[in-house]
Amino acid sequence: MLNDNVAAESQILPFYLADGSCDAALIRGRMASVGKVANTIIERHNYPDLVGRLQAEALALVACLSSTLKFDGVFTLQAKGDGLVRTLFADITEAGNLRGYCALDEDQSQLAAMQLAQPNDGAVHIVPLLRGGYIAFTVDDAATGGRYQGIVELDGPHLSDAAMRWFENSEQTDTVVLCSADKGSSGWQASALMLQRIAAEGGDSISASGAKAATDDAWHTAKTLLSSVSRAELLDPALTSEELIYRLFHSMAPHVAPVRAVTDQCRCDVRKVEAVLHQLSVDDVNDLADADGALHITCEFCKTVRVFYKSDLPAFQS
Repeated sequence: MLNDNVAAESQILPFYLADGSCDAALIRGRMASVGKVANTIIERHNYPDLVGRLQAEALALVACLSSTLKFDGVFTLQAKGDGLVRTLFADITEAGNLRGYCALDEDQSQLAAMQLAQPNDGAVHIVPLLRGGYIAFTVDDAATGGRYQGIVELDGPHLSDAAMRWFENSEQTDTVVLCSADKGSSGWQASALMLQRIAAEGGDSISASGAKAATDDAWHTAKTLLSSVSRAELLDPALTSEELIYRLFHSMAPHVAPVRAVTDQCRCDVRKVEAVLHQLSVDDVNDLADADGALHITCEFCKTVRVFYKSDLPAFQS
């Protein structure tokens, strides 16, 4: 349990690292701190704490990864499994609008045992919760109309393992990702921290060899420094992202860029709901309606409940 003061503001901090002797970027990094938004999203759903931790990690992770991509649309993380957690979902727009939800199995009798069996190493072990399955990372780019998806088996202990496998498969880029979440006295905290190796530039064989040696050394150093970070530091609301980056990587001349805000904003649309309802048959509407002829439609993301009446639908109008 965290001893915190307030839920952290939600933002993404881009940064890069050098080798200390020059300003040339050798390592790119991102840190997403989404405590405030994660707290709002999770409290709407009243998840068990273990599931809340997993959802918070997914929110931090999708925010962190999205900031490395160029897209005009939506970046989505969606995991499917056969365990207690059937679906884990988080997505974010290019403007930083974040949302997410978990779909759980009706049988939650093993939840207490799962909670007790969780190692206290900073991140949720996903295998007992999802029992296998896969995770899909999807970019929907409205500017090009393209949809790009990578699918990774959930064979590692943490969500961050799946993210690193995705980068390895899709971009052949050395990447390290850490994420953690926990619930403190005033709400949820969630952070993800990522380092990515920048490929050495070409040139003649001597300069190329020297550049590779520099990036090799820098990458080894950055990973070693990252391994020293504690869960408490990642989730400390009194420690800003910039302060943590300088604390960890001060020997590597860290350069930070302006932060990107992350907000809690759903994209549910009453017109889309109406369009679906207008396509339903009489039998389908009757199955959904209550005794008063009302259909209560709940958004799984923001939990907004909208009420429609079957008498207003085309199937019931002569």
